[in-house]
Amino acid sequence: MRCVWGILYNATLAVLLLGVRIVTPFFPKLRLRGQILRQQNAKLESLATADERPTIWFHAASMGELEQIKPLVRLYRERLPSSRILVSVFSPSAYRQHRDLPCDALLLLPYDTPVAARRWVKVLQPTIAIVSRYDLWWNITRQLYKRGIPLAIVNATFPSTRWAPMLAGYYHLLYGHAKLIIARSDRHAAAFQRLGIQSKIVVTPDTRIDQVATLAHAVTEPPAFLDHQAFRLLLGSTWQADETLWLAAWQRLEPSSKRSMQLIIVPHEPTPHHCMHLQRELPGAVLLSQFNAPEHPAVVIVDRVGMLARLYYHASAAYIGGGFGAGVHSLLEAAFAGIPLSCGPRIERSDDAQEFSEAGLLRVLTSPSEAIAWLDEVRNAPALRECARSVQEQLHSLQGVSVHVYRLIEQERELLT
Repeated sequence: MRCVWGILYNATLAVLLLGVRIVTPFFPKLRLRGQILRQQNAKLESLATADERPTIWFHAASMGELEQIKPLVRLYRERLPSSRILVSVFSPSAYRQHRDLPCDALLLLPYDTPVAARRWVKVLQPTIAIVSRYDLWWNITRQLYKRGIPLAIVNATFPSTRWAPMLAGYYHLLYGHAKLIIARSDRHAAAFQRLGIQSKIVVTPDTRIDQVATLAHAVTEPPAFLDHQAFRLLLGSTWQADETLWLAAWQRLEPSSKRSMQLIIVPHEPTPHHCMHLQRELPGAVLLSQFNAPEHPAVVIVDRVGMLARLYYHASAAYIGGGFGAGVHSLLEAAFAGIPLSCGPRIERSDDAQEFSEAGLLRVLTSPSEAIAWLDEVRNAPALRECARSVQEQLHSLQGVSVHVYRLIEQERELLT
């Protein structure tokens, strides 16, 4: 079966890469990926020369997964200073935006062809590979296994695709190459165990808790545009469907309610065109880039990136976007701020969303009337605010999980040497 799955995988990959080659001229992100890989190929061989230090290789798919393992990367740098730390990502956006990692090199993972996989593992020569969440690739994983290089998966989540039952044989082979799977929750651990693999499977909280805690300690004074006499509703990482919901809710609110509120909108993609469109839909709204008045605007549209995480700590309540699309965006930063939360209906792919919903912290909204009712409850009933503080205390109590994960990985490495 291993041979059959390998043939199917590589045949499918070849077709997909042909499609990628055809459409690359029309997609800036694909063009950027190709450009970075060409530049990287020229210097990749240098990683295999003149450096005989043991190599710890971390890999994450994109920005969110990379944020999860940042505390672990820092721990390895601090505790194994004589090792070489290499970090790779698949997303070119993550490659460009995360240049602050304490590593010897940040790399972009090539497409997983058999030739590229052999070269990648041969050049990096890792003593261990540590993958964040789910971004395993057949050929690279096989090369690690053939060379006897241990593989650990941290914050592991079982694939949620509807094709998962049909791919059970594939997943059995793929995840069976891992020596250690540190699952994000009992639900994911049970799914891995049902594959019948020999990997050691344990459960720990998300290591991103330590990353969010670090950011929380670094929160500065509130920005000047915030009105601390008002109830501050923050709409974070929103898409058009999220904004449509809240534009309708905002229009239906009583004028007396609006006078005591400040609405802050942080679009997921704050392009000039999108932000100006929002401004036209909300009379009196001010773009943050244009704010210079002594008075606090009733509606602020944040038309810059990098501010959302700290704004949660200055909000009274928050709605997190993405729940009307592929799935709600990260909730952990907002939960750490200790404020009531809401989002759209697509929460099935987010463990945090399901856990926070069960705890009563997160309210799922599907209509403007539900948004208004939730807002009224947050403002007038203390139960939601008390629940938010309780969840915040629980999250703070989990700090230090990265140290536990580090010890689990190193204990497993000692058993293999």
